[in-house]
Amino acid sequence: MRLAQHIEKGNEDGLFISCVASCSNLWALIMDAGTGFTAQVYELSANFLHKEWIMEQWEKNYYISALAGTNSGSSLVVMSKGSAYAQQSYKVSESFPFKWINKKWREGFYITAMATAGNRWAVVMSRNAGFSDQVVELDFLYPSEVAFVLSVPRRKPMDETQETLRTSAFPSQHVKEKWSKNLYIASVCYGRTVS
Repeated sequence: MRLAQHIEKGNEDGLFISCVASCSNLWALIMDAGTGFTAQVYELSANFLHKEWIMEQWEKNYYISALAGTNSGSSLVVMSKGSAYAQQSYKVSESFPFKWINKKWREGFYITAMATAGNRWAVVMSRNAGFSDQVVELDFLYPSEVAFVLSVPRRKPMDETQETLRTSAFPSQHVKEKWSKNLYIASVCYGRTVS
């Protein structure tokens, strides 16, 4: 089944994309009924990221809600209506944009999406993101850089249960087991295997 068909079927079931990732030029999507989104558009592009399309969607009050890139440099950008975001900015660069992030933090923006394509980073920052503080940790231990973003929510979450899982294959069975315990995927990403 093609990406568009998966998304269309999810939309018919009242689901919106909440997270995307890419591995070996394949896409992984999380679709969720609890996003609060009211409308959504997406674009698969050979560019990382397609600036003109993003700016057109901003004009229509859509905001970037998820993105991912491939090793070949293409991207999948998802933009949604119904988020609390008030304004957005993004940066694409060949090194992790720490200075830009610090500048945006001072202006009241927080990181709300991040992706890589080949050796390039894309970081999306939004105003009214629902965070009161945020830190970034960049780890050089592995062959590729790894960035962790940790955020403090403005409102205390009703349920603070969180789990992380690292696997060499998509954990379909593990996910199904967690669903039965009312735990749902909030985020997914791909990292190269260290050999």
